[in-house]
Amino acid sequence: MPMIELRHLRYFVAVAEEGHVTRAAERLGMQQPPLSQQIKALEQALGVPLLHRLPRGVQPTESGLVLLDEARTLLAQLDRALETVRRTGRGELGRVAVGFTSSAAFHPFVSAAIRGFREAAPGVEMAMEEGSTGELVAALR
Repeated sequence: MPMIELRHLRYFVAVAEEGHVTRAAERLGMQQPPLSQQIKALEQALGVPLLHRLPRGVQPTESGLVLLDEARTLLAQLDRALETVRRTGRGELGRVAVGFTSSAAFHPFVSAAIRGFREAAPGVEMAMEEGSTGELVAALR
């Protein structure tokens, strides 16, 4: 089976949503002939027609409607995954371990700093580790 790429799905979704290949090409910032070729290649790869070609546009076939629904779901999930990766890279998500000595736990600065961090980065999980100075330094290695 020939490889289907994400761009093929994006192209198909645009054509199906616009109902017209030329408008979809404009939306995608490309020319109409290459877009038509990509849609035909997708149909050949899947072995089914995805669009009814009408005098004034296109309309998804039954198979096209199924692909449209699945492609939208897949592309939305991909967008969410990429955004999660970006947010993690910016430090907005993830996990951070904070080590402190038993005496530091009662210092007002420590509790204020922890509270401030949790408010500033609600998507970051904080793991609090209490230990002696030597244990905390050893844990950094």
